Amino acid sequence: MFNKNSNKKKGDIKKYGSDKFHIQNESIKKKKENKKVKNIEKIINNKNENKNRNNNINNNLANRNSDSNLNNKKKNKNKNNDFNFIKTIYVIGFIVASAVIIYFAYNKINYYFFNKKIFKLKRIIIKGVKINKKEKLKILKLSSLYYGENLININLKRITRLVASDRWYKDITVYRKYPDEIFILLKRRKIGAILNDGKLYYLSRAGFVIGKINGEAGYDYPVITGITGNITSKNVGYYLSGINKALSFLRTIKHSYLKGKLNEIHIQKDKGIVAYTNSGEEIKFGNGNIKNKLKTLKMLQYEIKKINLKYDGYINLEYKNEAVVKVNSGSRVLPANYKKIIIPPDIWK
Repeated sequence: MFNKNSNKKKGDIKKYGSDKFHIQNESIKKKKENKKVKNIEKIINNKNENKNRNNNINNNLANRNSDSNLNNKKKNKNKNNDFNFIKTIYVIGFIVASAVIIYFAYNKINYYFFNKKIFKLKRIIIKGVKINKKEKLKILKLSSLYYGENLININLKRITRLVASDRWYKDITVYRKYPDEIFILLKRRKIGAILNDGKLYYLSRAGFVIGKINGEAGYDYPVITGITGNITSKNVGYYLSGINKALSFLRTIKHSYLKGKLNEIHIQKDKGIVAYTNSGEEIKFGNGNIKNKLKTLKMLQYEIKKINLKYDGYINLEYKNEAVVKVNSGSRVLPANYKKIIIPPDIWK
C-alpha cells in the first residue's frame, strides 16, 4: 500500500517539469506583486481619503468659524448700535438738562445782580494832578455816571471815550472797584504855547491843539506866529513842521536866560526863527544850531553891558561867525574873534 501511494506521488511530481514549476513560481510572484500593489494602492487611497476627510473637516470647521465670526460681528454691531443709541440718548438728556439749569441760573443771576442792583455805585473817585473841584464836576458830567447805577452794567470804554472828548485831558484810565466804586485817573495837558493862525488856540507841549483860548487858562504863554492859512492836504506838512520847530525852540531855551522872557516866536518862510522878548527886543536866530547861538547871545549880552553899548533892541545871529547889533547910529558888526575875549566863568551859569 505504501509503495503504491508513494509511486503515485512520485508520478504526480514527475508530471510537473522544471519549466512548469518555474512558470508557476513566476505566476505566484506576480500574484504577490499584484497583491502588494493593490495593498499600496489601498494604502494610498486610504491616505487620500483620510486627507480628503481632514480637508472636508477643516473646511467645515473654517466655514463654521467664519459663520460664527460673522454672527459674532453681527452681534457686536448690534451691541454697538444699541450702546451708541443709549449713549446719544444720555448725551441729549444731559444737554437738555444743562440748558434748563443754565436758563434758570441765568434768570436768577440776572434778577439778583441786575434787576435788584446788588452792586450799586456809591462813590466816583476822580484823580489827577492839579485838577480842582470845578474840573472834577465837569469830568463827572462828561462821564454820564450817576449814583445808584449798577456797577456791572457800566461800560468802562464808553466812559473813557466820553472823558477823552475834552481835549484838556489825556492818559485816561477808568476801572471799577467792587462793591460800589468807580475810579477815573487822568492827566491834564500842559500848555506850551498859543498858536495864532488868524484865531488863537492853546497848544500842548507836544504840539497837540487843545482848544480856543479862554480867560480861565490865561494868556501868559509865548505866541507862535507866521503859520497862517487854512490847513489843507497840500500844506499840512509845512503847517505841522512850523509848529514843531517853534515848540522845539521853546524846549531848547528852557534852561537858558531867555526862559520866561519870550513873548512871541515868529516862523519865517525858510523856517528861520525870530524871537521877541517881553521887553520888545528882537533876536533873529535863523536856521542852524540853536544851542550854540544861545551861548553866543549870552556872551554878546555880557559884552554889551561891559562897554555900555546902547542898541536899538535888535540882534541878528543868523550869520556863522558874526553877530549884528542895531545901535542908535546904525548897525554895528562885532568881529568873529569877540568870542575869544576872556569872560568870567559865571556867564555860563
